Amino acid sequence: MKIIITAGGTSERIDDVRTITNSSTGRLGFAIGKTFAEKYGEGIDKIYYLHGLRAVYPEHEKVEPIAIGGVMDLQAELKKLLTTEKIDAVVHAMAVSDYLVNEVTTLDKIRGVEDPENAADLSGNKISSDIDDLVIHMKRSPKVISGIKKWAPDTKLVGFKLLSSVPHEELIDVGYHLLQKNNCDFVMANDLSEIGKDYHRGYLIHKDKTYDTMETNEEIADMIARRILK
Repeated sequence: MKIIITAGGTSERIDDVRTITNSSTGRLGFAIGKTFAEKYGEGIDKIYYLHGLRAVYPEHEKVEPIAIGGVMDLQAELKKLLTTEKIDAVVHAMAVSDYLVNEVTTLDKIRGVEDPENAADLSGNKISSDIDDLVIHMKRSPKVISGIKKWAPDTKLVGFKLLSSVPHEELIDVGYHLLQKNNCDFVMANDLSEIGKDYHRGYLIHKDKTYDTMETNEEIADMIARRILK
């Protein structure tokens, strides 16, 4: 059995030293990877662990860590693995950026009032820190989750949905919509207001819209592993 777990956050490059990322720590993905490897590893051949650049990965003989930069890196790596190997399950816990950097410019240039003799120099590998009105133009990124079942229709898929301070019914409805839209087998829905240092309430939604309720990262990890392996 081979499994892919994605964890942490993507980082979209502005220049060679600056990126735009999110606040994902990758702790939940780490707990999931550790549970699969240590508790249920006997029946698993390999865990491909695709992780953000700042996220740690479980150190285990069954785990192959693969560092991921931006959304396009994630999409390419997932597609390669899913189309060249038989992957039994994907647990897509990574916080994927909704936007990519399309262009870096200035307000004066956008307004058409830039002085050619004093134009900001945006060339080189590192944008100058002397520019007063830097503008980062972003574009929508592809929805990576939407390709997983297209590349590997028989692979079990766990999607994730994080919202912030919404009514419980709305959280379940939005998570279920994600499940239906992307042909997921399960979706782990959680609310930022229910996540803390020592607790993490999560709801693993099934195809019939019933759900399991967990209270910690470890409980979430174990439930996902048991549902997938069942």
